[in-house]
Amino acid sequence: MAALQGKTAVVTGGSRGFGRGIVESLAAEGMRVVAIARNEDGLAALKREVKGDIATASGDVTDAIFAARVIEREKPDVLVLNAGARGLNRPTRLHSWETFSTQLNVDVKSAFIWTREALMLPLPKGSAIIVGSSGAALRPMFVNASYAAAKSALWAFAQGVAGEAQQSGIRVHCLLPVMAPDSEVGREALKDFSKYTGMAVEKIIEDKGMKPPVTPAIVGKAVVEILTDPVNAEIVGFRITGAGLHPIKQG
Repeated sequence: MAALQGKTAVVTGGSRGFGRGIVESLAAEGMRVVAIARNEDGLAALKREVKGDIATASGDVTDAIFAARVIEREKPDVLVLNAGARGLNRPTRLHSWETFSTQLNVDVKSAFIWTREALMLPLPKGSAIIVGSSGAALRPMFVNASYAAAKSALWAFAQGVAGEAQQSGIRVHCLLPVMAPDSEVGREALKDFSKYTGMAVEKIIEDKGMKPPVTPAIVGKAVVEILTDPVNAEIVGFRITGAGLHPIKQG
């Protein structure tokens, strides 16, 4: 996309964290941005605090009817699938299937549903679907095997569906950001990893490439770069670190 001004984006999980950073960056580019989340208070704060053309919709991202209605109504030029559930960071031996599958049942299911609806409509030619995964898909930690499994599924899904989407003139990209150690989710994961391994949190941060830390603003800027730089048009996967965007080469 040469320019984003005047186009429409839908961002699931858009009220906080990386999702909010993406909403802010796209709105700053002149897009109309529809943020999707469960938390109505978070959405109200987003609309109040972020400059630009911001709309919101509260709902369950795993509800296919809700997804279909939003896709049909908005016909977005950019669909960012960032929504995700909070799971438990613990060794696999301490999980039940119910706790292990939390993110599979939300993150992966919602990405499938919204992508399916986008392809069924289909979205206009030249549109883009951006699937939010994680660096954990590439470098999992043993206390988050459940999280890594879900994020690996999202990365594989994005690669698999990209060819199908291309037949309709739709781009598919996948974000694989490293963990943000300063975020609530990151702090909790680091604490749990330290608990089960005995490693110091600072050592984990260094070993896992979390310096400098990635931030919502960095992720938002990366999404704009993916969408507007022609060299990124046919690349599916992108690692995102505190240093910025890193295309994943596939042969």
